[in-house]
Amino acid sequence: MKKKTNKDNPKTSTRNLVYAYLTIAALLVTATALVYWINHQQLQPSIGYSPDEIERPVEPSLVCMVNDAYMGKPQIPVPVNGKTYYGCCEMCVDKLNNIESARIAIDPFSGNQVDKSEAFIVVTNTQGAVTTHLRKTKNNPLTQNL
Repeated sequence: MKKKTNKDNPKTSTRNLVYAYLTIAALLVTATALVYWINHQQLQPSIGYSPDEIERPVEPSLVCMVNDAYMGKPQIPVPVNGKTYYGCCEMCVDKLNNIESARIAIDPFSGNQVDKSEAFIVVTNTQGAVTTHLRKTKNNPLTQNL
C-alpha cells in the first residue's frame, strides 16, 4: 500500500502557499516601514544649532522679531527706547512695544540673552524660515568680521 505524502494533500499545498504569501507580505511591510523610518529620521530638524546649520545672514527689517520668522519683505518698524525692532502685524507691533521678552533672544552658541535689534540674524536650514539671533562678539567666528 502506498503511503500518502504531504505533497499529495491539496489542503497542505494550499496552506503552504498561504503561509508563503503571508511571509512575503510581512517582509514587504517591514521593508517599507524601515525605509520610511530612515527617511523620516533624516527630515527631522535638529534640536540645537551648529555652525554648519547657518545658511545666510538676513536684514533685520525682513524678519518678524516676535515670531522669529524670515518674511522676505520689509516689516513694520517698531521704535522702542531708541532701538528699532520689526513686526509683521499690529499684534506683533503691540507685543514689541509692551513685552520686553519679545525683544530678547537667546544666542544658541553662548546661551546668553541678546537684544534682537542688535543681533546678527541668520536663517537656519530647519524649515528655511526660522531665524536665529546671534550676539555680535569678537570671539564668535560668525560675527567677528561685522
